[in-house]
Amino acid sequence: MPTTPAAFLVDADALDGARAGDALTLDGEEGRHAAKAARLAVGEQLLLSDAPGRQARAEVTAAHKESLELRLLADPSPAAPRTPRLTLVQALATGGRDEQAVETATELGVDAVIPWIAGRSVSVWRGEKLRKGRARWESAVRAAVKQSRRPGIPTVEEPAAGRELTARLLARIDTGALVLVLHEQESTPLLSLAAELRGTQATEIVVVVGPEGGIAEQELEDLRALGARSVLLGPEVLRSSTAGPAALVVLSALLGRWG
Repeated sequence: MPTTPAAFLVDADALDGARAGDALTLDGEEGRHAAKAARLAVGEQLLLSDAPGRQARAEVTAAHKESLELRLLADPSPAAPRTPRLTLVQALATGGRDEQAVETATELGVDAVIPWIAGRSVSVWRGEKLRKGRARWESAVRAAVKQSRRPGIPTVEEPAAGRELTARLLARIDTGALVLVLHEQESTPLLSLAAELRGTQATEIVVVVGPEGGIAEQELEDLRALGARSVLLGPEVLRSSTAGPAALVVLSALLGRWG
């Protein structure tokens, strides 16, 4: 059986106007990985993906030490943004559980991720940690995109804390977003919104996941005050690494993304 071609990411404009038969060069970090680590040779195929969501199969025509020369085998598939978009607000967590959540959410089709420095977050990003933490999440996203061969590269937004997060979410609600806060003490199940979600006109659905210690009462009140709705995901209390991805699975099924 033919093997699934390895996936590599290209710049957002690399596939602009590209057509079958066009020549492209895969260089930079992705080119080095393809040439040195993956050791792709002339005649082998690979899948190219860009941030807007276009994808194209290509064949290696020449291999260099740190880059590959390619020929497109077909026109790139057009980017097809899905509505509503799915966004995960993930509170920082210890033990790499937040990165795990981001990685899995990417594989499951999330469109954007917001790192949340919650009041009860044990792990806190300040100063240089802000840049490094966001960079780690971006790296996890890119690796998950390539592993899953999914179209589009989710955006890792600037980390937010306190009023910064509520201000951003309020702006999203004002433009048609629905914000759902996962809370283990809520009595309204997420699945009880099934009919509403199937017919939703929301432009975006935002899932908010708190830290290991839970969302502070004041934070929950602030989120509800701006229009967010708190829901119960299920009877079990999930770790911060699994709650967000589990909610995304439910939403993807209800929205017909997997149908």
